[in-house]
Amino acid sequence: GGLWRGVTTGDHTMGAINAQMQEDSDVKRRLLVPDSAASEEQLADFSEGEGYDEEKQVGAEEREAFFADASKREVKFSGQVMNLSNTIVGAGLMALPKVVEQLGIIPGCVSLLLVLFCAIKTLNYMLVESQRCDSTSFAEVVRQRLGPKMALALELSIMVNNIGLLIIYLRIISDVLIGNGEYKGIITEFVSSGILTKAEFSVGLIAFPVLLPLCALERMDSLAAASTSGLSLAVLFSVVTIVMSVIEISKNGLGDVAWGFNPKSFSGGAGSDLLVVVSVFPVIFTSLVCHYNLLHVKEDLPRHHRNKMPKIVNMAGGGCMCLYILVATFGYILFKDDTQGDVLLNFSCKVLEPLVGSKGCIVVAVGVRVMYAVVLSMTFPLIHYALRETIMNLFFKPEQRTASVRWASTAVNITVAFFTALNVPNIWTPLQITGAVAAGLIGFVIPSMLHLSAPEEEKTLASKVQASLLFSLGFLVGAITIWQLFTGQLTG
Repeated sequence: GGLWRGVTTGDHTMGAINAQMQEDSDVKRRLLVPDSAASEEQLADFSEGEGYDEEKQVGAEEREAFFADASKREVKFSGQVMNLSNTIVGAGLMALPKVVEQLGIIPGCVSLLLVLFCAIKTLNYMLVESQRCDSTSFAEVVRQRLGPKMALALELSIMVNNIGLLIIYLRIISDVLIGNGEYKGIITEFVSSGILTKAEFSVGLIAFPVLLPLCALERMDSLAAASTSGLSLAVLFSVVTIVMSVIEISKNGLGDVAWGFNPKSFSGGAGSDLLVVVSVFPVIFTSLVCHYNLLHVKEDLPRHHRNKMPKIVNMAGGGCMCLYILVATFGYILFKDDTQGDVLLNFSCKVLEPLVGSKGCIVVAVGVRVMYAVVLSMTFPLIHYALRETIMNLFFKPEQRTASVRWASTAVNITVAFFTALNVPNIWTPLQITGAVAAGLIGFVIPSMLHLSAPEEEKTLASKVQASLLFSLGFLVGAITIWQLFTGQLTG
């Protein structure tokens, strides 16, 4: 309720919405409900066979323009749902079966739902404060509410978070194509040596000729078609995972599956068990944080349709959570305690051959890996968009933000991510660090501070308690993860 009130009470926005509604109503009355006199005249014209009439032609053109504009607005809305959904679905999806493997099915799914609820609350805080500040820039909203130092901290966090995600994405693409020491990739399944087996060459063919032009696009709504393709393949990936899991259950049952806390992970005392739980939360944070693109999505909507942002958030968040729970649960059931931090590594003939045979395992292994490599390639530009916009705002004046600067910035970002990704051993530890340090700050700490800094008349005791708990969650998970990192207890 607080979200809907917050995003629909600004005078400026309400005025725009009311004006549009009145205009739409007037046009509809003119086009669809002519008065009786006009109707009789039109019938007379037609009965007399007068043919072309200029006034009737103008009315027809106006009617066609109205409905064409309505259709474009609907396409814009669905495209932004796709963009926000595709921002959420990415590298984190591949790590969620490992989350369920560590926690167990029921605790893992409950943790996912808990973090989703928290993420939607903090997205709501952002929408409300964006409305009050009349801005679609996350950094500008933070600057107005919390001051320039916190705005700088936000921008640096977005840079760290998103460059980290780009590195993880390229690392996964490398796993898909080349594999690692234990698991083979698509190329190394069939080719034992040569330039194609070098990650520098194969991943580079995707990073620069394919991803660079997509990442250099000026507007986010230009990526809606790519988002739709990526999400469709992610859903197909979940279907394949479920089908393979059903085959596994039919052959081996569910005897080795941990429904409650997994004894493999929870075998120590209360303190070590608590650290196991905390260690997976940064990965879930990274999987659900899309805050850096939320206001870009709002900006690309027509101003009189920005009151639909809560619906976009709910549709994107709910749809992605269904996908996450399915993939996380059935991915764990399929591979059990052998589940890797990047579950794509498990989709190899060595693992799948007992289930579908020697020929079937090749089809499934290659198909699933290619499918998700395409999903990541479609998500990659959306993650980069927020990174590039943050860099442009931080280091370049408005008159300096030309097309050549945009292309140069994009090229530098992808080059840095590319060479770093080739030296990262796996995705689990980077996801933990990125999620704890950057995603926790972006998705939980700063949005909660925005709500707590709002005028007293805009808050209730319950909302302040909720915001304080969300702030504490983000801060504590980040602090504990950093402590684990420096004490050598953070394991991949």
